[in-house]
Amino acid sequence: MKPVSNPMVAVADLSNCDQEPIHIPGSIQPHGALLAFTADGILAVRSRNAGALLGALPEIGEALDARHLNAALREEIGSALDCFEDVLGAMTDSLDGHLVDVIMHQSDGLLVVEFEFRPDGQTSLEVFALQAQKAIVFIQRQRDIHQVLTVAVEKIAALTGFDRVMAYRFLHDESGEVVAEHRRAGLAPFLGQRYPASDIPQQARRLYVLNPIRLIVDAGYAPVALEPAALTAPGIAQWRTLDLSHSALRSVSPIHIEYLQNMGVAASMSISIVVDGKLWGLFACHHMTPYLVPHAVRMACQVLAQSVSMIVDRHLASDRTVSLTQAASARNAIIGLFENHDSLVSAVAANPTPFFTLIKCDCVAASFEAEAHAQQACISRQAIAELVKWLGKSAAPDVFHSDHLRRDVPQAVADLFGPVSGVLAIRYNREQNGYLFWLRNEQVQNVRWGGPPDKNVTVGPLGRRLTPRGSFEEWKQTVRGQSVPWEATDLEIASSLRVDLQDISLSKSHAASKTREMFMATLGHDLRDPLQAIKMASEMLSISDGSNRFSHRITSSSNRMQRLIDQLSDLSTIQHHQTLPMHGRSVELNALLEELADELKAAHPGADIQTCFDPVGVVWLDPDRLSQVVANLVGNACKHGMVGSPVQISARKTGDIVAFQVRNQAEHLSQDLLKGLFDPFKASSLNKGRNPKGQGLGLYISSEIIKAHGGRIEVRMDDGWIEVEAWLPATPRTA
Repeated sequence: MKPVSNPMVAVADLSNCDQEPIHIPGSIQPHGALLAFTADGILAVRSRNAGALLGALPEIGEALDARHLNAALREEIGSALDCFEDVLGAMTDSLDGHLVDVIMHQSDGLLVVEFEFRPDGQTSLEVFALQAQKAIVFIQRQRDIHQVLTVAVEKIAALTGFDRVMAYRFLHDESGEVVAEHRRAGLAPFLGQRYPASDIPQQARRLYVLNPIRLIVDAGYAPVALEPAALTAPGIAQWRTLDLSHSALRSVSPIHIEYLQNMGVAASMSISIVVDGKLWGLFACHHMTPYLVPHAVRMACQVLAQSVSMIVDRHLASDRTVSLTQAASARNAIIGLFENHDSLVSAVAANPTPFFTLIKCDCVAASFEAEAHAQQACISRQAIAELVKWLGKSAAPDVFHSDHLRRDVPQAVADLFGPVSGVLAIRYNREQNGYLFWLRNEQVQNVRWGGPPDKNVTVGPLGRRLTPRGSFEEWKQTVRGQSVPWEATDLEIASSLRVDLQDISLSKSHAASKTREMFMATLGHDLRDPLQAIKMASEMLSISDGSNRFSHRITSSSNRMQRLIDQLSDLSTIQHHQTLPMHGRSVELNALLEELADELKAAHPGADIQTCFDPVGVVWLDPDRLSQVVANLVGNACKHGMVGSPVQISARKTGDIVAFQVRNQAEHLSQDLLKGLFDPFKASSLNKGRNPKGQGLGLYISSEIIKAHGGRIEVRMDDGWIEVEAWLPATPRTA
């Protein structure tokens, strides 16, 4: 086998492959040709084989003319240059009597045009698209993710003709497992085999998300260099080669080529399964001889894989909804126990059942100040104490989890836990060592690896170095010291419970510092609405076909919750008479307000929220801060307004001032009460029947945010309506 010729070979091996710049290999595969043009039509880059495949071409630095390609192709390239900002697409044409697929995209400010000659007798794109559509309809009928992947593998094999097609799902540790497989007779099965995370380095995973299909026609190919080797267009660093992240012809890592050759694979195609913007899995296709899959087939497979991604997302969301629904009653029971006991330690001792129901585990434990308790005495008080001490000293996150204690905590601490190998811990009271623990025992696993996962120093085609393993025969390993991994839903449930426990713990606390009390009380106040939105939208997912819309709402609410946690220090800033930090930028205010209104309607399903937004246009402000203000004002109106009356939100712009208003019907308030509404911890806001846990912080926080924008806020009563109105400058303040 001829060694792969690539300028990066000398430095690329498994010891540093995570840093290998595979998106800029400086070469393409030889089954096609590449041209790249500047925005004004000047040829900037070409593959060395372009002249042989495409005929006469302009020199670097010149433009296309009547001597080059054909009229249709020149016109198509010209049209792409005319709408340069939006170009992305493909066409089929004839060049010298041969059908050619022309694929275009942008990279490094250039129009990249790739040419692939289609084999004679190939079926049209429309036929493959129809086949993909029929396959998608059949896949949608499957009841679970495993059936979806199994059917998808069969359909892709039928579309492409590959010898082997596998569905490859990534696990919690980024290793992958073959969960479905189609193979021709005579090939050894890979179904059920595991492959280490190092088989797909991080930069390769990034490219799988950016460019969902990667084809290698012949693993024994010699790369075709790009000319010139370095970009020379204005504003581009001279040393860097063209970014081929979105290229169909991109040359691949020589390490991966050696990997395929070790497997006996001559051609391969990978199709990404992307869920929530992350690489969830792959369809991996192998052929034992060189094999060109036409662009039309690849596009049909890409559409099928995108549909599978959405179907998987829907199933995951449904499973998540079921888990959260089942956890809701246990969570409420835990909250009730904590409220009725002196500490969470005594609550666990009194009734551990809801803690076990909330998250599956073998043991539950809790600590508070000098107290510690483990249900069924599965571990000692000393073990809990040492773990708490380590968590505090190591600056561990408030939600800590490990499925391999002896790997993740000091040996002296892990040894105290005996058979326990997994811990999920939430810290709800930092000052008084308030922790809740779920513990899982060791689960011995027999893992079937696709060959020994260890790296070995051997002499390969590229010399003596760490090489991909040479054998892919099944290799069994007994894994000890690990528990069943904690699922993402487990962490979400634990994180939500932590907020509740922290809120209750604060209400039980007798801290002397009023600043500290205000600082921590914000958590209970500002997270209530977005958490309610998450709950309601999640429930609707299970009964609505519009899952994408509600999924986006869940994501928006969750992200806002995390931002609020990060911004808790704002109250401390306010107490020190400092201005709140703002991260202002130009924002399309109407779009922001419409999105907020949708979120608030989900958060308050029983409220009649009405909107009236005049066209405001682009405004300079901090969108996260304004979201916090609007949520506070609307939440306050929903909680304290007359039952059944509407809550009205409006916005308008006058000159350089933007005003927005929240109004609702309410019982008459005196002028003295109105004047004190922006004061925190006001007596009139406490112990309200409809908001018994309210701290009176909503309007206070809102007023400080408006002031930090250089604006003002007022509240008034008008004929049975209470109106809160804020005025903001539409442009940045000058010093």
